[in-house]
Amino acid sequence: MKLKDMKNKILFWVFYLMVSLVVAQTQTTTAIKDMVIKEPYIYAIEREGRLRVWQIDTQKEASITYDTNCVFTAIALDRNKNVVVGTKDGKLFSISGNGLQLFKQLRKPYVIEHIVFNSQNHPYLVVPNALYCPITDSYWTEFYHDYSPMIVQKRYLFFFKKQIKTYFLSPSRIFVDNNDVIWMTSYYGEFGGSLQLFDSKERKIINTPIKELKLGLFFPQSIFSDGKTDAIYIASGIQHFVPSGDIFKIRNYTAEKILDNEDRPRDERLFIGASTIDPTTQTLYIATQKGIYKTPLPENGRITTMEILFNPQLYWEREPLAIGAKMAIEKLWFTDGKLFFLTSQNGIGVYQEGVVDYLNIQ
Repeated sequence: MKLKDMKNKILFWVFYLMVSLVVAQTQTTTAIKDMVIKEPYIYAIEREGRLRVWQIDTQKEASITYDTNCVFTAIALDRNKNVVVGTKDGKLFSISGNGLQLFKQLRKPYVIEHIVFNSQNHPYLVVPNALYCPITDSYWTEFYHDYSPMIVQKRYLFFFKKQIKTYFLSPSRIFVDNNDVIWMTSYYGEFGGSLQLFDSKERKIINTPIKELKLGLFFPQSIFSDGKTDAIYIASGIQHFVPSGDIFKIRNYTAEKILDNEDRPRDERLFIGASTIDPTTQTLYIATQKGIYKTPLPENGRITTMEILFNPQLYWEREPLAIGAKMAIEKLWFTDGKLFFLTSQNGIGVYQEGVVDYLNIQ
């Protein structure tokens, strides 16, 4: 074996053992899958399917009554700011002061993976292998994808095999823009990610490619807007041998890179994770392996300066689809002067005026 190959192999195993030690740390809280904020409460669902509620000001848990046989798999706010939850067996409930009210039972007991609402307050659901509209009982699966060696979809006709490029890939992130387009991002290991678009107003798939959107090997970590324009932002990153990541601004189906890690010295590069924008101040918040940064959102051009806001001490786990750690912060929200962050291992955190608190999640 050549000396260079031996050194690379040693470096790989040292890195792998370091990551494994991170994974070996004990999880201290119940894992939260997703959450929404409706003042004065935070509503969340656990990965195991329970529904939880906390008061924001006191950070104390509030009681909520529901059938404990329900396994909750998705949560969202509709356009009237009502909290809506979906279940493992195809039920949609709205939450009010009287508890949960069933407002839709799907024709088949699909697992509801994601819920979004367009401007007409029509729900669209991600169910296994499809985007589904319960109002019209319609589903869509034929989304175009560029070739990836990690995604092989084949149809069999007798003894013949045919590779196909149109199929539905269950998204990791989903977002509805001002024009009622549903943006869905997925990732597949160290081969990057993909994007699926759907026009919920016209109820049709959009297979128009996004020009200059080059995710490369990076995982799409979040999709968000600035709250003032029609621009859409995608933050993507990966923790490999060198932390990496980009943020794209998309207008009129053309992407512009506003944050490029290659602009930074190699030893200062960041693993770009979940991000969000305060629409009032147009401040961009970015989760990284070194903490959460903030920076003014540029109207044009690239981000030039970033300020560390705080560095929460979190447990990190190994990314199952890549060599490296998985981003510990999964989502960011900014509302009413508070920055909320959902973590993979440490529950829900709240940052305000230099103070970080965590909800008591057991």
